Amino acid sequence: MEDEIDVTKLRYVLYARKSTVDETRQVRSIPDQITDCHKFIIDRLHLNIVETIKEEKSAKKPNQRPKFTQMLKDLKAGKYDGIVAWNPDRLCRNMKEGGEIIDMIDQGQIKDLKFVTHYFTKDANGLMLLGMAFVLSKQYSDDLSQKVTRGVRSRFTEGKTPTPKYGYINEKGIYEPDGKNFKLMSEAWQKRKEGESIESISEWLNKPEHKLYRITKKKNKKLFITTQKLSDIFKDSFYYGVLVQAKQQVDLRDLYNYNFQPTVTEEDYNIVQSLSYRRIKSGKPHRMAFYPLRMMVLCSFCNNPMYVGPSTSKTGKRYLNFRCDNKFCSRPKKSIRVKEIFEFIYGFLEGGLNLTEKDYQKYYDDMVSISNTKQEKIRIEINSRRGALKVVKSEIKERSLKIIDYSRNSQIWITNNQQIEKLTSEEKQLNDDIEKLGKQLTDPEEDRLSLEEFLNLSKNAVTRVKLGDAVVKDVICRKIFLNLTVNEEKVVSYQLKEPFATLLKSRTFLSSRDGETRTRDLTLPKRAF
Repeated sequence: MEDEIDVTKLRYVLYARKSTVDETRQVRSIPDQITDCHKFIIDRLHLNIVETIKEEKSAKKPNQRPKFTQMLKDLKAGKYDGIVAWNPDRLCRNMKEGGEIIDMIDQGQIKDLKFVTHYFTKDANGLMLLGMAFVLSKQYSDDLSQKVTRGVRSRFTEGKTPTPKYGYINEKGIYEPDGKNFKLMSEAWQKRKEGESIESISEWLNKPEHKLYRITKKKNKKLFITTQKLSDIFKDSFYYGVLVQAKQQVDLRDLYNYNFQPTVTEEDYNIVQSLSYRRIKSGKPHRMAFYPLRMMVLCSFCNNPMYVGPSTSKTGKRYLNFRCDNKFCSRPKKSIRVKEIFEFIYGFLEGGLNLTEKDYQKYYDDMVSISNTKQEKIRIEINSRRGALKVVKSEIKERSLKIIDYSRNSQIWITNNQQIEKLTSEEKQLNDDIEKLGKQLTDPEEDRLSLEEFLNLSKNAVTRVKLGDAVVKDVICRKIFLNLTVNEEKVVSYQLKEPFATLLKSRTFLSSRDGETRTRDLTLPKRAF
């Protein structure tokens, strides 16, 4: 209490915090907090401020604020005696750190607290009121989060979402046709329905007279179409009217006063899914040789995936190469040895990834948003399979009706029955695929690595990749890398998968190829997935 403590002899730290992700934007700015603290407390009581700490981090979750954590350590070490802050919610909005502060007061490590908006006394009533202030701060934060989530879900059920789509303008969350780009996208769907390859459609869309693109909101840049993006588009049920989000979907065609204009009919969408599915499943069954990093290595000249396979040199030795088969690519030397790519990977992983339990906690927390992205892709894949399934069922029904009036010995009955058997097999496979994909939506915990797996991968990745067979190399690399882009001689850029893209950003490593120190910045190739 102030009559028992000479506050002028205590050493205080002034802590000011403003969350950069504060949804309400109602909290006073850091300069305003500092001004108020000086005006209403520090100058009036003649307090000794040893240090002023400013931090722009959320206090909703514990262990997210390095400056705050260091401040508590300094208080325990005796560098400060007390804290001055604008409001108790500037110190914490979670019970773990709130409990730690109260415990430090009980232990005498914090001798006093001063707030502009709250009067604190170091007695039972004062601690009770401080605890209530922390509880109310947490309740406000949790309630606000729930309201934001409900608001997002409510907007989504109305067909409103900021997710951009090629061929559409998204203003105020509503999709409207984007003039020429909408027409190009509609023609692209028709070309795909007629059996044209995705590569040829992509080339057609990128012709100078066409140049399909969408505008990014943040930087107002044009993003042109790529083969990979077009492949994803031709699976997306949005283009006939079913918008997918991680945990729900909505049919825009059923919404009152939305007037959604699809680029393709549902019937044509289903035909495209059927064609794509059969193209993947086509060919005689045979055992394919396993090669690592399939569809992960991109050509730096044309940004298309390179194909992996063996080749024989003039001396008779066999090598595994990545080769660019794009006939329009300007790449002088069409192939690069797989060895060169793994040399880069070994250099990247050399010495371990140096991730800690703290990194694991961040990874665990971030897996919610990562899981949401994956779930959205799975739902789109399920819709694609369901579209193909509708076509298969329709064909089974049509062929079954054709053979009703024919004897089983007739060629018409035999031919159609063979097709029915083939279609029935496709139907079963599609149903199995849909069931498997559906199971992947149930529990995001299934995708999370355990702490032991996470730290083991961080420490021993390079050893496991070097000593492992082709399958082991492939599995580990796919956990860490999304893709690698190569020129004629070496890897020139790469994309990491989450959580490594975030956790390893701006780390340095030594390239085993040329000995130069490079930065593990997330270098985006021209073509991003």
